Amino acid sequence: MPYRLRHLAAIGMALGLAACATHVPATPETPAKSTDRVAAASSQTDIDFLFHSIWRVTRSSSPPAQGRIYIFLPNGTLLETSCSEAYRIATWTRDEKDPRSLRVVEDHRDVFTATITELNEKTLHLRQKLTRGNQTNDLTLTGVEQEFVCPDLVN
Repeated sequence: MPYRLRHLAAIGMALGLAACATHVPATPETPAKSTDRVAAASSQTDIDFLFHSIWRVTRSSSPPAQGRIYIFLPNGTLLETSCSEAYRIATWTRDEKDPRSLRVVEDHRDVFTATITELNEKTLHLRQKLTRGNQTNDLTLTGVEQEFVCPDLVN
């Protein structure tokens, strides 16, 4: 299967999973469950908004991040992709002491931590700290509200 078709199929599958995930209640096995009560007590972060959108990076202090897409699932799965890269399925967890703090693991290694500085139905602001190189990125992500096709895939 050509790369573009595989890429589109993976994104379609992820979108389907994300749509289903918004209706799946958290179970004791899900990583997010252990901190649901902490998040509910926090007036700054309503973690449920994280699961109701496909998040697209619209502003970044690091240019390669622009246009990336993140889909957070309540079971601790994270799908990352962009128009120029293959998709990646990673895992994410929240810090029990600080529900605004996320940790992302790829290939069994910590890749970055992020602090949610704003989260609502349309906007997600993250201060991302990469594990390697100790680099920090400020990201603004916007919830995808309409159809979108990567520019290089449009005929």
